[in-house]
Amino acid sequence: MTVTVTLQDGDTEKYMRFGDTYIKHDDGTLDVVRDGAKEPHSYAPGVWTNVQGDEKSLKRNGFRDWFKR
Repeated sequence: MTVTVTLQDGDTEKYMRFGDTYIKHDDGTLDVVRDGAKEPHSYAPGVWTNVQGDEKSLKRNGFRDWFKR
């Protein structure tokens, strides 16, 4: 699926690999997870204004997450 990120200045960046997804974080950052890449492409808060495509669901492991509290 294509992920399209609209930037503050109106430009867009497209990620067009099969399996590309995005994650919106509560702090306003955005990660685009590229299929096959080790690290996501990150956008700081205020740099991006809109995103379209497939949103990745964060799977939680109850046991491990319990210790992170």
